[in-house]
Amino acid sequence: MPDGATKLKCTSAVLVIFVALVTSVVLSAIHKIEEGSVGIYFKYGALLDTLTHPGIHYMTPFIVDVTEVQIRPQTDTLKPVVSITKDGIQNSFLDVQVISRVKVDQLILMVRKFGTNFRNALIYDRVKEELRIFCANHTIDEVYNTQFLDIVRVVKMNLVDSIERLGDGGLDILNLVIPKPDIPADIAQNYKQVKVQWTEQLVATQQQRTEQIKKETEKMRAIADAERNKAVLEIKIMERIIEKDGEKNISTIQNLIVKEKEENLADVAQYRTEKEAVANGKLYTDKYVQLNLARAMTENTKFYFSGESSQLGSILTSVFKN
Repeated sequence: MPDGATKLKCTSAVLVIFVALVTSVVLSAIHKIEEGSVGIYFKYGALLDTLTHPGIHYMTPFIVDVTEVQIRPQTDTLKPVVSITKDGIQNSFLDVQVISRVKVDQLILMVRKFGTNFRNALIYDRVKEELRIFCANHTIDEVYNTQFLDIVRVVKMNLVDSIERLGDGGLDILNLVIPKPDIPADIAQNYKQVKVQWTEQLVATQQQRTEQIKKETEKMRAIADAERNKAVLEIKIMERIIEKDGEKNISTIQNLIVKEKEENLADVAQYRTEKEAVANGKLYTDKYVQLNLARAMTENTKFYFSGESSQLGSILTSVFKN
């Protein structure tokens, strides 16, 4: 009996161990691919042509290995890049960042050519190389100052060309950030002094422009005042001219009225005189004159004259004779 119990215990232990081994093997064959990544497989170390997308998948245990590769955009910060400029000045680019994305249809080909660390060969090394080439062909002033904004454009363009040529365009470069390099302290101090002088010149230039603008404003204001005074004077002169013309017209009209009035009075007087002359010509006949003369003489009691030779005598002789 003791031997049978011992055998049973041994058998149970072996069975438990076998079940555990089978379970571990099964569990090791099941794997999960996270969202934003794909799985690539190596059978006996050789890369297979198939890949899997996010989810739960199964592979042959102990024969096939899986590697998860991120295909969503990935940001990487490069280690400091040290370069030498054309004029022999050493500078360092720190915190250079690259945002890249893997093209799934080219992933197997890139891994087969460059391994799972294909970004090192296709991106990081190429960025370092392009930065060193750019610095080697330019002076420190061009790298740090005048042509700094061209660095990103040139490096990114050459990087994309390298990826197309070496990696069959399996990567998209979404963004490239290259900060200004660290340069020797004495050169940086010189740039700082230049900036201070440039700022002072800018302030002086701005002050000159401000003064010029003030002078031009005063000139424009003076011109505007002069033109306004000129316009007011012209309006006043025009008013005076119109006033004088009005007075002249009024005087002319008054003169015409007086002239017409005088002419009318003269015409009336002339008419009256002519009518009186006609009436007198009809009234003062010889008999009418003799009669009125006789009446006038009867009113006088005395007449003194010395014959017909006197003036009064000659008049009386003429009247009565007629």
